[in-house]
Order: sequence, then C-alpha cells, then structure tokens
Amino acid sequence: MRMVRKLKRPRWLLAAVCVVAFVPVAFVVSGVANGRTTASQATPVVDRDYIYGQLFDMSYNDVYRVSGADGSPEVVQAGGSDPFNEPATINGWQEFYKHWKSQVTDKSVMSNVAKFATVSDHYFHRLPVQQTNPNYSFNPNYPWDSDDAEVTVPGLACAGKRVLIAAHPDGTPVSPTIVGEVNNPTGSTNGNNGFGAGRRTLTLSNVGNGGAYDDTSGVALTMGEYQALLRWYDANGTYPSKTLKVALLDASAGRAADGTYLREGAKYYANNLIPQGPQGQYAMFAEMNANGMSYPAYHLGTQYYWNNIANGGVGPWRTFITDTPSAPNALYPDTGPGSPGANITANSAAISQFNGNLNDAVTAGFAQQGSKYGGTVPQENPMRYNHTGSAPLPAVPTPFVPAYTASDQSTYSPVHPAGTAVESQESSHEDEASIFWNQGIPGFSVGGVQDSNIDENPYPSSASVATRSTPILQYAGGGTAFELASGVPAAGMTTLAAASAVGATNVKVASVTNLVVGQPFFVDTGLNLETGVMTAVGTAGAAGTGVTLSAPLQVVHASGVPFNVNQGQPIGFTGDTLEHLNFFAAGAPHGLAGETAPTEELLRALELPAQYTALLISGNDYLGAVPKPSGTVAYFETRPVNPTSTNTVNFDASFSRAKSGGTAGLKYYWDFGDGTHAVGKIVSHTYSGPQWADVKLVVAKGKTSKWGMYRQAVAVHSPSGSAPVTPACGTFSAAERAQLIADAKYGFAHASARAVKPLSRKRRTQ
Repeated sequence: MRMVRKLKRPRWLLAAVCVVAFVPVAFVVSGVANGRTTASQATPVVDRDYIYGQLFDMSYNDVYRVSGADGSPEVVQAGGSDPFNEPATINGWQEFYKHWKSQVTDKSVMSNVAKFATVSDHYFHRLPVQQTNPNYSFNPNYPWDSDDAEVTVPGLACAGKRVLIAAHPDGTPVSPTIVGEVNNPTGSTNGNNGFGAGRRTLTLSNVGNGGAYDDTSGVALTMGEYQALLRWYDANGTYPSKTLKVALLDASAGRAADGTYLREGAKYYANNLIPQGPQGQYAMFAEMNANGMSYPAYHLGTQYYWNNIANGGVGPWRTFITDTPSAPNALYPDTGPGSPGANITANSAAISQFNGNLNDAVTAGFAQQGSKYGGTVPQENPMRYNHTGSAPLPAVPTPFVPAYTASDQSTYSPVHPAGTAVESQESSHEDEASIFWNQGIPGFSVGGVQDSNIDENPYPSSASVATRSTPILQYAGGGTAFELASGVPAAGMTTLAAASAVGATNVKVASVTNLVVGQPFFVDTGLNLETGVMTAVGTAGAAGTGVTLSAPLQVVHASGVPFNVNQGQPIGFTGDTLEHLNFFAAGAPHGLAGETAPTEELLRALELPAQYTALLISGNDYLGAVPKPSGTVAYFETRPVNPTSTNTVNFDASFSRAKSGGTAGLKYYWDFGDGTHAVGKIVSHTYSGPQWADVKLVVAKGKTSKWGMYRQAVAVHSPSGSAPVTPACGTFSAAERAQLIADAKYGFAHASARAVKPLSRKRRTQ
C-alpha cells in the first residue's frame, strides 16, 4: 500500500465537530475578560481528529528517518538542494522536519496566534556509532548534523520564563552493523548481530524507524496540544503570559556500546540551549514519549485477553506518568552540575507544586473525558474465546465498559516522581525527560505501554508462571508483530538461579538458551534494574558456570528476578505501524470507515494524555493567559545561547512581532549592557572581556507609545560572580522603561548602517 502526503481527507475527518467547553473539576484555568462576541472556551480542547490525522500522515510518509545521514540540514531546511538528500522512501528525515515546521506555523491549522510563532534550528553533530561487528569494519561517523528544531511563541507578560513541550522525532539510523549483515552473506543470520538475533539488538535498526507507536505518536500529541493552546487563546482573545516552546529532540535512540540509549538531542538541548542567567529558565516541561497505547485503550479491544480468555476482566493499558522528584533518590542523587543539592533540592518547592498541579490536571482530564463520553469506552473487538471450540460468539452490538473513573485513574494513570516506584524507574538512558529532571526542572514524561505483565504476555497457558510473568521490555514498540506471527515470542528471557552480590561479574541463570556473547542484558526490575553486556555464556542452574558480565553489578539481585536480553529488534519494528497500533488498542487495523479511519479506542488513547497536558500547561502557574497584545511584542535569543568561550555574541530579535503578529515596519534598538548600542533585527557584538551583560531590546512600530521591551542577563565568556539581579520575566520598572524609550528614540534617530552587523543564515543556526 503506497501512501502519499496529499491524501484526500477521509470522511471521518470531514464530519462536523461540535466542540463543547468543559469546566474541569478541581483544576480551574482563569479566563480573561475581553469583550469578544465569538464563542469562548473555558479550557483548551484538543482535536483528536487532528492528532490522528497527523499520526496517519507521518506514519506513512517520511517513515525512515535517519538523523545525520540525509544530506546537509543547513542546506535542505533552508530550501536548497543537496545531492545527498535521499527520497523520503529511503530517508525522510529532511521531509519530516519540513512538514512539522509547516504545520506549527500554519495559522489556518493553528489559529491566528501562530503568526507569533518562529521556528529555529539548533544543529549539532551526534556521536559516532559506538558498536562494532567482528565480521567487518565500517565508518562509524555521521556525515551531517542533527537538529533540535523548536517553535517559539514569545510570552507577553513574562517572556523570560519558558514552558516546553517536547517529543523525539527519531533517533536511530540504519545501523552499519545491520547494513553489513544484510550485505554480507557470511554471518547474516548470526545470532549475535544479524537478523537471526530475534528479540536481540545491539542497535535499533531503521527498519520501520519512525513508526506509529515508537515516536511519531508523541510528535503528533505535541502538535495537538500546541494547536489546542493556540486555538484557546484565539477563541478568548488572549495570549500566553510566558514563552511557549515546542521542540523536536533529535538523535534520541542512538545506542552506546552497552546497548543503552544516548538521548543526544535531549542532552544537547538541556546542556546548551538553556541560558545561565535568570531569564530563559523553564517553569515546566512536558515530554511526550510513545503514547499510542495508553489508558483507556484495551488489549486488542477486549477484556478477554490471551491469558484471560475464560474470565475476562483484563484492564486497559497503563500510562506511565513520571515527573521530577522533589528530593534526591537512588536514581537521581542530585550531584551536579555544581555542588550536591544544587538542582533538585534547590528547586524542591517548585517541583512539589508542579507535582500537585500535574495530579490535578490528570484528574481534570479524566473528569472532562468522562463527561464527554458518558464514562464509558467501547470494546470494538466483540470476539470472546471463552467457550467451547474457541470460536467467536455470534455478532453482538459493540459493548461499552466503564472508563475514566477515579479508580481507573489511580490504577492505570498514577503520577510517580522519577525513581520512586517501579513504574518510574526511568534513568538517563531510558527517558529523555531524565536529562531535565537531573537539572531540577519541573516536568513530566507520559507514555503508553512499554513493557508487559502476566496478563499481557502472549505465552500459551502451558508455559510456566515464571515465564509468563517475566516482563517483555519494549513490548508494543519492538517485537510484537513478530511474536504475533507465530503466536509465541522467541525465547530470550530467563531468571537468576541464585542471588547475586554487589560487585559480582558472574550470575547464575535458570536457562542459557539463546543467550549469546556480546548481547546487552537487563537484570532485575524497578529501582534495581541494571544493564550490561555478556562476555561469556556457560551452563545453566545454580551450580552452573553461569553468565560472565562486562562490568561488576552495582546492587544485590535476588534469586528468581528476570534476566532479559534487550527486546527491541529489527524484525519487530517492521510491525510498528498504524495498523498495528489500531489493532492493539481496538482489535482492528482501522476504523469502520476504511483504511484511513481510526478506531475509537485509539482516538481515546491519544486524546486523554493530550487533553490533561494542555490543561496543565494552560494553568496560571505555567503559560497562563493575558489579554492579546496591544503593542509590539519584544523577545530575543542569543547564538550561542551560552557564549561560554567567546566574547562575541549574536543577538536575534526575529522572534519579536507587531500586535498583529507580523514583522513589517518593526524597528529594533539594542543596549548591550556595556555602554554600547546598536539597531537592527539581528546583530553581533563583541565584548571587551568576560562579564555578565544586562542586554535590553526595544521593539517599536511607528510612533506608538506601546513599545515592546525585553531584557536578558547574558553570561559572556564564563564570567565570575553571580548574575545581575534582574527580573526573571525580563521586565522593567517604570523608570527603566522611560529611560530605555528615550534611549531608543535617540538611537533610531542617529542610527548608522555601520552600527548593525547582520548575520548569515549559517551563523544564525549555530
């Protein structure tokens, strides 16, 4: 089936949608009186059809997204031509980014508030491939840059504080290891590195990369949340108080030598794109992970799952909602940067407040969706194999089961601070959000099913309880379609046959079948989870020679805990499709209206986390709402964001807007904080030496008295001492405003072309 981007809109998208404004329980977003006669919205309301439409589009177009290997993004994203830019059917990384940028800036899609949106590219070079293959050698380097792309809508009342919505668009190239196995007949079915390594992968391959579940669902949700927020502001005649950013964090799933994730885009963003001074700090962030199968989606659309075909009652998928811990713990010890306690502990009050707000938003989202859907969800697959002959019952109307209850929320969508429960075991190599949690930034990640339990594992009932209850890691995202083909997963899991001690380099396992030297492994679960590489595989049993590990274990592991190989694998990722996603949520590959139509349960599974995320972000503690601009909106950023090793700083005011959202006729005045000044939208300034510079921007249009102003304390060339005590919002006192306007008027009147040093686009994107 060949899908193209310019599809006719399916009938299910053409139906008129009646948008009802819901007032959530225990989570009130203050409105702003504005005198508009058009219908207002009490809260943001996500458009589930838009989310699914984008998921459908991106799951069939630009699917194979190889970061750092699709030609120069600096050239192609700027509209140029590069002979190394592959067709989207081979590598759609460039095309995916262009599609995303066009959506987030399209006012016909996002409302007129999108006129205030500016897209920026932050290019970086990812690390070389860290894994090798004994059969051949290859060049491990990536030839071109990766990109943390983001859209910025500058805040009006408090532009210096930011709110981030992020997702990962891809992260995995076609591994040279896998390519070598395909091209090299010797060892191409090798149990260690080749396609014969069912359920075992040293690097995630690009066979199906960018699929519906693994990452694209998270990107689609961020787009839907962003749309809901902008439409809410437009409907009410309001505007964000703080600065909104939506980002694609690139190069996510590259693998280190031990099989763990590198999360390079998130690390680059957190370490390089957050200013050091009081302005530009994050009030919160939301990381959308693999969200395609989430509460209230049921397994195959029925409660009569494989391991519960007699009695039914298997509940919906759990949603992993994990936020920043308010106190250090074993996984997040709060040891840097700076002195211990400098991040999480120092921001504990804001983190605790965020945890409360997030819980309230989830509760409000459940209440809102429960009200909208009458407290039920359909079981779209009516098949029940719980009677003689294992044949389906006669056709019956689609049954509806209770959903969105407080008990459901507590059971299937609890909020856990990172590192405090089995569900929140995510460490730096498992969740991009952990990069921000370590910095003490309030925020959360949300994802659908990531591993399995005894009721979900598709083993026959004859298998042992120990086998059936061993979690399958990356259950839905990597491998399920392969498992369904035969009905039984390939072997690759066992348990410890004896307890292990701290510092052990050998463990005893119940079975060594399918364990191969060189494979990455996972041992134990929850807070005790450890990973490494097997360097020798011996015999099974408590008295056997066991498995030798590449590095000593850090904690004690009890006898009987899981010992797994990594479950992600190239064969399984060919099943990471939208049909697969619909099937697992609702028991059908698509909706009743045809192959482009969604199932109802998948729509619900996508809608709920997007809805409570939009409710949270719109709250007064985060984006908030103020009356729409009555004058110019001033905002700038620097390149580099943190000029730690240079006296030359580039200043970019292209984020600024007139009150209409346009840029025509704007004038820009700069006070660089060292006694020098300039005019121009994009300028460069060289300081005499290291210093904290209180840089001020004035943006004017015509002779209006409502000029926009913004300031940022910039750490030039790693200065000593503390940042100046300037308002975190980047605002000014009345006296400061008056003086700055007078300076700007003089500057505009005496401007010289030589006072402005424009930057090339190449330099603007560094």
